[in-house]
Amino acid sequence: MKTFVPRRAASLVAALAVSVPLLAALTTAPTSSAAAVPAAAPAASTSAAAREVPTIRWRSCRGFDCGRVDVPLDHDRPDGATLTLALRRVPARKPARRLGAVFVNPGGPGGSAAAFAPWAADLLGRRVTNRLDVIGIDPRGVGGSSHLTCRGRSDTAYPSVGFPDTRRQVRDWLAFDTTVQRLCDRRIADHMSTADTARDMDLVRQALGDEQASFFGASYGSVLGATWVSMFPGTVRAAVVDSVLDPVAWTTGRDLPDGTPGSSLPISARLGSEVGSRDALEAGLAECDEAGRRACRLAGDALGRWDAVAARLRSDRAAARRVGLSYSDFVGTTLGMLYGGDLWYIAEFAFQAEKQLSRLAGRPTSDEPAAPDGTLGRTVREVRAELARSPYPGPYAAVAGRSRQQRLWFDGSTHGVMCSDSLNPTGTAAWSEAAERTRAAGGADFGPSWTWLSSACSAWPGSGEDAYRGPFTMPDAERLLIVSNRHDPATPLSGALALQQLMPGSRLVTTGDTGHVATGANRCATEVVRDVLRTAESPAEDVVCTREREPFTR
Repeated sequence: MKTFVPRRAASLVAALAVSVPLLAALTTAPTSSAAAVPAAAPAASTSAAAREVPTIRWRSCRGFDCGRVDVPLDHDRPDGATLTLALRRVPARKPARRLGAVFVNPGGPGGSAAAFAPWAADLLGRRVTNRLDVIGIDPRGVGGSSHLTCRGRSDTAYPSVGFPDTRRQVRDWLAFDTTVQRLCDRRIADHMSTADTARDMDLVRQALGDEQASFFGASYGSVLGATWVSMFPGTVRAAVVDSVLDPVAWTTGRDLPDGTPGSSLPISARLGSEVGSRDALEAGLAECDEAGRRACRLAGDALGRWDAVAARLRSDRAAARRVGLSYSDFVGTTLGMLYGGDLWYIAEFAFQAEKQLSRLAGRPTSDEPAAPDGTLGRTVREVRAELARSPYPGPYAAVAGRSRQQRLWFDGSTHGVMCSDSLNPTGTAAWSEAAERTRAAGGADFGPSWTWLSSACSAWPGSGEDAYRGPFTMPDAERLLIVSNRHDPATPLSGALALQQLMPGSRLVTTGDTGHVATGANRCATEVVRDVLRTAESPAEDVVCTREREPFTR
């Protein structure tokens, strides 16, 4: 089996090696909160316009500008305690013609926007960066900003799987949740909502002396973008969100057809990510069948063969151990490859797993030699490492550890945001029920893998009282550009359509590609994004970009 080399690896790694603790966090423990917090105050009361404008302390660093700025810990108490945010700026190349700044966020939540800024500047190109600063602000609790950590004495083991599937695994998973909930720093956890970050952005805009700002956000960054334009519409020059989450589903959930409140489902079970993952896999493996066995060795009911491998690894853990590939690793590694649209590698990975399982059972599937022992495990590790280097945080990386430890250290940034923003059930049983519900309702194996990401939200220690949960709307919404791949494994097209419905007048760009984040991967979409940020003018109508990836043409 060839070594896994993602199609976008060169652009992802060469531009900037971003270390994203989110990935380990999401697979080692689910975390969440804000179970029964009332909706936030209306946007008028959230403005920071009348508050003292902070001073950014800039210094030169590695060819860019690095900054620190102190902002109120609690925006309701502007004269109270503060926390420090980390910034990185790529200054406009033509400062005499500067138009302002574009704030960037890579998603997560938990991704470092400061680390993302240089990569984003390259992505957006000279026509944008000639006249716009590119600025990444690490959100509160994240990266170089005052960080949320959960640490202390504990003998609870890190989960040994990417998501739980057996009763024992569920018990261990929930025990780890309880430990994390107990050890997280309440001081920061109480003030980590997306709305708090939007308020911070507005203070930074004022500190820059700009009347308006622009924005580019991907994945969870779309939630930040939707929140910011809703809270501070008068300050928006232009905004672009790529790979979009429905902000209503993210915060309160949409009520079910039978009238059941949307908040009765965990946040991670109501975003449709599992359906997007399955759709992307089905579309990709249909292309494998179409390409034939010379181009794709899994061809010939490729989806059925992938499903059979997953079922065997799930039902026969002894066989999984012997081939060195667990059920959760198989599902998670496939999802990681779907992020980059690496369909050939997904098919080859499943083919090699099928071959090793068949050889183990004494029923070789073909005369072709199987990959050497250890290849499957090495592929899992390579995918995790690539995801950790990617500027766009994903849902899967190395499990943080498997032995009991007296000292636990856990990055709570992902869950600090997710759980503060969202309304969730209060009982852990809701996650077990939702995992099976999403499995049966079209998510298949991806249902549980997504659902369990938020299980600690059942009793998250932080408060979400300052969260913004709508309405998500803005006047003159033509300043908002929404971008989506047709087969996105994490943020399905339905999220983009939902946001466009909330923001009449906004424009939608769709591509025919498979993968997470279109900007930089699809030239047509990238050019539209660049034009909007450069001119602050959206297309006259929605744009459909043709597919540009040919995964089985090698």
